[in-house]
Amino acid sequence: MAGTADASASPFHIRGTAYEFNNTDVRLAGATIRVAEHPRLRATAKSDGSYDLAVPDGARVTPYIEAAGYHTVYLQTFRIAGEDLERVNFQTPTDTVYRALATLLDVPLDADGELRDCAIVSTFSTRNVRDLGFRQFTGYGAHGVDGATALSSPALPLPLYFNEQVLPDPAQRRSSIDGGVIWTGVASGVYTIRARHPSTRFASFVATCRPGRVVNANPPWGLHELGKRMPAGVSARWSNSGSRLERLRVSRLPAGATVSIDCAGRGCPLEDRTLRRSRDGSIDLLGLVAPAFRAGQTLTVLVEAHGYDGKLVRWRVRAGRIPRRATRCVPLGNVRPRPRC
Repeated sequence: MAGTADASASPFHIRGTAYEFNNTDVRLAGATIRVAEHPRLRATAKSDGSYDLAVPDGARVTPYIEAAGYHTVYLQTFRIAGEDLERVNFQTPTDTVYRALATLLDVPLDADGELRDCAIVSTFSTRNVRDLGFRQFTGYGAHGVDGATALSSPALPLPLYFNEQVLPDPAQRRSSIDGGVIWTGVASGVYTIRARHPSTRFASFVATCRPGRVVNANPPWGLHELGKRMPAGVSARWSNSGSRLERLRVSRLPAGATVSIDCAGRGCPLEDRTLRRSRDGSIDLLGLVAPAFRAGQTLTVLVEAHGYDGKLVRWRVRAGRIPRRATRCVPLGNVRPRPRC
């Protein structure tokens, strides 16, 4: 069940799966997903743990979960910016596991068994799980990236990193293959968490802390490894009048890449299609397109591949002029094109 009037003006959604911490086979059917900043918004997890939460565009949202027998967990704080957010999952500990972790970490609890302060948890996760469906994600195995360190703004004391046995370890000075990192005893406030690594880049995230909150910015969000730069080249040649396409080719495609081509505007000369990379790493698209275009039509080519940021190239056909080309990047795991990733 998706929200109420708070989200009625917007088509944007947050979707994901709620499951038991350290037991991905247990899905939290019937759990309630809510938003700290918008109390009227809520969704109910289906039998497979999946949920779909409608949210207003431009909103600042901190989703959290409520489920009988499980401890409430908050996610990172998102800013909705004109696109749906997919694979926003909840790793939710049972009340028993929560208390055991609090004891292990020597975290003080209040009379109700809640944290006196706040805790922030995340995982340095590999780009290889960023665009996977839930079954592929849970079947991937260890998805951490070792050798990373985390820092916050405003500054917090050094965090604890999880070792390969998935335990917070004071002797661990940077992330292990598990990828876990945690701060405890965090005061109320809004924190930006960033990562450092000698050879790769990670996304940052925002954690909104209040007393008693466990903020778990879990994979494939949180401190996720950014996608590799798309090497593919998209080339086109138009007639001087700008109405006739004479060349359209994609080259240097990475393994497993797909190329989608579509046209918008009245009377478009092609049907939308998606093709897979050929053996030589290139695709000649001209044979798929009736070459004559009209002013006002738009031709778009989107190149995507697992582990890579997408590349979108668009031409707007103008009367008597060569179409204007615009190139955009689509960050791995997102859907909205932007000038750079």
